Amino acid sequence: MICFCTAALALLVGSSGCARAPHHADWVIHSGLEVIGTPPAGAYRLAFPYIVGDLYGSPNTGDFVIPVSRTADGFTLDLNRTQASLASELEPTDFSLRFLRIVPADARIARLAPVALQRSGIEPVGTVEWLDAPSRRPLILLYLDRPARITGSLSRRGETIRYDIRAVKPGYVWVGGIAAGEHATLYTVVPAPQHLVLTIKVFGGIVAR
Repeated sequence: MICFCTAALALLVGSSGCARAPHHADWVIHSGLEVIGTPPAGAYRLAFPYIVGDLYGSPNTGDFVIPVSRTADGFTLDLNRTQASLASELEPTDFSLRFLRIVPADARIARLAPVALQRSGIEPVGTVEWLDAPSRRPLILLYLDRPARITGSLSRRGETIRYDIRAVKPGYVWVGGIAAGEHATLYTVVPAPQHLVLTIKVFGGIVAR
């Protein structure tokens, strides 16, 4: 009897030690790549840091996200692979836009904010943003560590911007701005883009027509 219980306990412990975090298919990001203008000497490098604790601002994490595959006109990221690294970087949410609020207050967020840098330096060569390719709508890829809601609004010079971003579970959501009236824009969760593109607008570059 003792031998049986010991063996069963060993089997249970061994099984739990082999357990893996669930794989989220929607955390695998397939994106096209579009460069507008010519980078210095035609060279640049992409990095994928996060803005932690805010929607806007400068990235404040290490560059631990690396494409799992890449071609001349696109790449694939698997954010499942780097979840543990992201979790270790999360900090309390502190919005730079003071009219924003998050509920619950202890929810933590991170925005994946790609940058295009000099090939052998740290200076940016242009501005970078995700776009829904057909509509050309700018998008934000936002991680929330639990079900949460971000809200707030600001009116100025006859224009209103509102935020109503709801996550029903931990994970990533795509956020975009949609028209909410003649002079109002609402930033909210939008469906994952079927055709995503990362656009690099090189400083001083000429837009191709």
